[in-house]
Amino acid sequence: MVHSVWVFLHLMLLVYWLGGDLGVFLLARAAKNPELSFAERAFSLRMAMDIDLIPRLCFTLMLPIGLHVTDTGGFAQIPSWAFLMSWTISLVWMSLVFCIHFMQGKPAVTHLNYVHRGLQIALLVFIGALGISALIGLGPLPGGWFGTKIFLFALIFALSIKIDLSFHPIFPAFIKLATEGSLPEIESSITRAIDEAIRYVLVLYILLITISFIGVTKSF
Repeated sequence: MVHSVWVFLHLMLLVYWLGGDLGVFLLARAAKNPELSFAERAFSLRMAMDIDLIPRLCFTLMLPIGLHVTDTGGFAQIPSWAFLMSWTISLVWMSLVFCIHFMQGKPAVTHLNYVHRGLQIALLVFIGALGISALIGLGPLPGGWFGTKIFLFALIFALSIKIDLSFHPIFPAFIKLATEGSLPEIESSITRAIDEAIRYVLVLYILLITISFIGVTKSF
């Protein structure tokens, strides 16, 4: 029963992550459409950012809840300190996500973005190392499908960083759009930023679906 509850929560995170990202995907496409008014495009961008908060929060909770699924499912024995560390990281990460979201436009956000990126790089390296270690049989986690799933999950951190970096130029471009109007170079900057971010988002979808398939089938 306990394992089933953790699996259910794990699945709910995946559902809201993918579903929320789909909304962001569609609204971002609207934001780059020059045929819409500035107000409509700005509203689409604002809504995309608001909806994007949900997938980001789901991402922060995947690590600790995934450990509970692992432990209660008997895939690996997780020590108490690992649960404590994962929930601490998750809460700190969640706080960063909330602060960055609700403090947009303030100078402190620049520094918070650096901290957020540094945390994701650290998790990318740590979880990636765990996945590689498991795959080559050095533990502490099992290899096979489980080690593959861990390694692929680590790659999501790299994609998350690339999405943020790709999307960042859109904000100064929209400020120029508001003050200077629709100019070819401004539209090009907006389109380039959104299209590049969307490409990484599509890879993210593929990764999430692949990880889910591996976790359900456990075929190797």
